[in-house]
Amino acid sequence: MIYTITLNPSIDYSMTVKDMNVTKINRSEEELSSFGGKGINVSAMLGNLGIDSTALGFSGGYTGMEIERLCKRCGIACDFVKIREDSRINVKILSESECAINGKGPMIYLEEEEELLKKLSALSEKDMVILSGNAPESESGKLLENVMEAVSHTIFVADMDGVNLDLAIDKRPYLIKPNEYELAALFGKERFLEEREIIAAAANLRDEGVKNVLVSCGGSGAILAAEDGNFYKIKAPEVQVVNTVGAGDSLLAGFVAARERGKPFDFSLALAVASGSATAASSGIAEGEMVLSLLADM
Repeated sequence: MIYTITLNPSIDYSMTVKDMNVTKINRSEEELSSFGGKGINVSAMLGNLGIDSTALGFSGGYTGMEIERLCKRCGIACDFVKIREDSRINVKILSESECAINGKGPMIYLEEEEELLKKLSALSEKDMVILSGNAPESESGKLLENVMEAVSHTIFVADMDGVNLDLAIDKRPYLIKPNEYELAALFGKERFLEEREIIAAAANLRDEGVKNVLVSCGGSGAILAAEDGNFYKIKAPEVQVVNTVGAGDSLLAGFVAARERGKPFDFSLALAVASGSATAASSGIAEGEMVLSLLADM
């Protein structure tokens, strides 16, 4: 079974406002409410590709109930731990320019953390756990570290950045998915100037015990340092970019979906890039039909 973990999910609320004026009352022309959170996005794309998963994490208050309602409406199975504080709301204002305000999120108390850790510790070594994004504030101060430790016996997949990615690498995960800038930061650089530097860095991480390193290169495609010892590269199809939110999560889901079906690494990378590109060309997580259409042309 595949499980995704979103420790700080949200309601993403966007408003389209014409001629925004911060000194006056503005009227929205259109509003859209959807679930937010990297792990939930992965579950959404997995479902669109015909792969079942269960979304884990925390949900609290009215916003938590709405997150679960929106997930279930999209066919995503949920098993969130109920918490005493409200899940967060992220607000995006679309006008001549775009303004986003992300909520801080709830405090996670010890008994709530322990309930999630108990769920995770009960998982099998054959289960895949995809931990995406960062953690909210916790009473223990070590929520993310404790979650990683609890899933270290599973097929562990990590998608995060900075110090948190370093922590994940120490667990020798099955897969990590940095973008090219996150990968460069691991090696103390702002960015890599040449493709061979990306390949060398990915190989270094593989030598450290990460089985597969999937590097997202945005519109250029992706590079994979695979556990079979080989490197794979594929260009992204040309699409009209609508919204890049969730594109990286979709790329990860595409790779996992292909490997779950026993597909070879070259096909898995192609499905990953098609999935990420399809979501970049959509207003939300792309439908499976669009992914397969792009894949057919690659």
